Amino acid sequence: MKKNQNILSLVLLTSSLTLSPLFASTINPQARTQSNSLSNNIANNLYSRGIDREASKKIAKRIFDEDNGAADIMLTNLQNSYTSLSHKEIVNFLSTEALLSKNVDLSSYDYLVNMVYKIKNRPLSDENLKELSSIAKKNYFYSQSL
Repeated sequence: MKKNQNILSLVLLTSSLTLSPLFASTINPQARTQSNSLSNNIANNLYSRGIDREASKKIAKRIFDEDNGAADIMLTNLQNSYTSLSHKEIVNFLSTEALLSKNVDLSSYDYLVNMVYKIKNRPLSDENLKELSSIAKKNYFYSQSL
């Protein structure tokens, strides 16, 4: 009986050691995705500005009203289509908007034009306006489909 318990214990130990890296590798991408989300980037930015960590998380979550997945997709679309804005510039701007409790609508043409104008601090060309119009249309589609 003791020999069977030892064999069973050895099999369980071996299987747990074998499967642990497999489970860890499937959990890590999800954790990485969450840590790179827009609301987490905004929370980290606010924290780096001196706001309490918990307060910065609440402020960042409030800005997108629990629709962070759509916001991440719209931000990715903006960054890929309008390359003159860096991720850092956008996160800094959105962090300020969140801090001031302003509404953020990345699917609105007017909002995108205003955001780019404030970040770059110069008038936009007709080509830039067309790009932003296209981005706003795509973002509107993303916001409706999610």
